[in-house]
Amino acid sequence: MLASVLLLLTFFTTTTLGAIFFVLAQSDQSTNLQLLIGPRAIAAIWGNPEALANGLAFSIPLLCILLCHEFGHYLACRRYGIASTLPYFLPSPVALGTFGAFIRIRGRIPSRRELFDVGLAGPIAGFLALLPFLGLGIWWSSPAIIHRATERTADAYLLQPGNSVAVDLATRLFHGPIGAEMTLNMHPFALAATVGLLVTSLNLMPIGQLDGGHVLYALLGRHQRRLAWPIWLAVTSLGFLWTGWWLMSALVLATGVRHPPVPRESTPLGKTRRRWAWVALLLWLACFSATPIRMVPVRSSQDLMATMETGAPASTTVLEVVPDRGSGRVSTARSRETAGGR
Repeated sequence: MLASVLLLLTFFTTTTLGAIFFVLAQSDQSTNLQLLIGPRAIAAIWGNPEALANGLAFSIPLLCILLCHEFGHYLACRRYGIASTLPYFLPSPVALGTFGAFIRIRGRIPSRRELFDVGLAGPIAGFLALLPFLGLGIWWSSPAIIHRATERTADAYLLQPGNSVAVDLATRLFHGPIGAEMTLNMHPFALAATVGLLVTSLNLMPIGQLDGGHVLYALLGRHQRRLAWPIWLAVTSLGFLWTGWWLMSALVLATGVRHPPVPRESTPLGKTRRRWAWVALLLWLACFSATPIRMVPVRSSQDLMATMETGAPASTTVLEVVPDRGSGRVSTARSRETAGGR
């Protein structure tokens, strides 16, 4: 019952905030809404069929990716007779609408072999699930010219996923190289896939009781403890590039930087699992981005033209979500012109 309620709540939050995330990631759109659940955001998204469709095109793929990730762990547990719960989703009223999902492993994992299989099954299942959404999403996305700016000269910001090997390869496959003065206005499928890549890369970090920590402990046994604190410090230092890494390092610190032992430490992994460990490393490298989400300062074309002609910034036209007074519905419309900013 609790799992079903959490799933429905997460569906609601990811649909609502996913629609706003989509607009914030487009170079030709803007909104006065923030990534925060509230009455105004709910009315704006659920009262606008186009915005709701974009939200659903984000939330359904994302929930599918997270569900496949957790069912990878669940089925691996079932294979070895390890007691575990079904997946629980974690809704969030801010950011992208979810903190992810998890299963609770109630039984004890007997050896490093089972630990390896249970730890790696989730990321592989989740990655396979996101590939179709990544391919279709990038294919349906549109390259666009943007005018990058500094913090002082910007009149708008784009909220964009960071660069990863997987996204770069898919972009080159469908659109060719994207120049420095261009961006990709991502389809909601692609945005959901990039969140899936982020979830996969975070889980594969080789530390603590994350999936990557399970894999590293299965490979090295108690020797993993010598690497635990150096890896934790490396993750923490990434927080200067993206503050989300500080949240991750705090979570690892709270749950344990060093992996707990398993009963049968001496059970060897074998050559096949060691080869799969290389697969895990390549998977992490394909998904990893040091700045998974970034704010890109830009200037509008109108502002640039006016600056060149008069030496002063012009007003810019901004897209807002505003109420339609005639029908009481909420629609996306162009706002009044504002002097130099959102």
